[in-house]
Amino acid sequence: MTSLHTFGAGVGGEAETRIRFLAKSTEDPLAQDGPNVIRNLAKSPKRISSVYVYDKRGTELFEQQCNTPEYYLRRAETQLLRSHGGEIVKRCGFIPLVELGAGTAEKTRILLAEYENHGLRCDYFPIEVDTETLSETACKLAAEFPHLHVHCLGTTFQKGLPALPACPERRLFLFLGGSIGNFELPEIDDLLLELFCNSSPGDYLLLGADLDKDPAIVNRAYNDSAGYGPRSTLNMLSHLNRRYAGNFVMNHFRYRSHYNRPAKRNEVRIESLVDQTVTLAGLGFKVSFGESELIDAEVMWKFDPDVLGAILDRAGFSMVHRWIEPIYRYGLYLLRRR
Repeated sequence: MTSLHTFGAGVGGEAETRIRFLAKSTEDPLAQDGPNVIRNLAKSPKRISSVYVYDKRGTELFEQQCNTPEYYLRRAETQLLRSHGGEIVKRCGFIPLVELGAGTAEKTRILLAEYENHGLRCDYFPIEVDTETLSETACKLAAEFPHLHVHCLGTTFQKGLPALPACPERRLFLFLGGSIGNFELPEIDDLLLELFCNSSPGDYLLLGADLDKDPAIVNRAYNDSAGYGPRSTLNMLSHLNRRYAGNFVMNHFRYRSHYNRPAKRNEVRIESLVDQTVTLAGLGFKVSFGESELIDAEVMWKFDPDVLGAILDRAGFSMVHRWIEPIYRYGLYLLRRR
């Protein structure tokens, strides 16, 4: 294992001894992703993987979006966790936590507090592609919760799950924030298969998922008046510029978001405002965009609750209980791996 100092972050005193980055996840999680970038931009329609939202700046913008009046997802999920978090942790038995896409772990603190309130050690394994945010989050959590041990995996879900150390007891996997809706359906199946293969019978999964609702509510959430959602998505271009020596010009593109009600998904695209050619010098790659051409950037499924339950059941996860927030129709699912 590797200490937190390796990543340019640190927290003083005893808390630092309770933070580790697992050795298999110390490299840049996107270091080998260049061929995928080229492949996606060569498609028709062109695509940029949503993983490029989450560098440090993108995470900051997303956190600001989550705090806007229009963005209901975090509020609804937080309300469910505050109402049922104690019940969930006690039902599962104060076991190690593994979180996919931990981010700043704002909502996870509700569960971590349950361990702390009982004076119990908690081993927490956050998986997060934005390693800078992960380091900062680990420092804050270790300082806040004296019984917490943080085992960081700064990588993608696909690399992080196989890198988890063997565990002799059950674990509770967390996949919150509606993030399961940010994948295409075949990718959801693949991710659930990865989770099944890297978990054990009896492990729990706590899943947050957004549900189908009034399109006006969805449209407001992804077109917030402060503009954090659009800026978070457009930050993908800045991330590509920085990582691959690109020359995307920000004001030559704009954000487009639309809720496709028949498909039950919100579709986010980036529109090219002019005919232009962009070079990613670090990849030795040039790509041309026509005026009004759309780039697929993000998708946010709004599930039928029973359909999602069937997807999870097929993947090998049996329903223990589900809670649905009635105003904004957001679901929290507790499942058990068969």
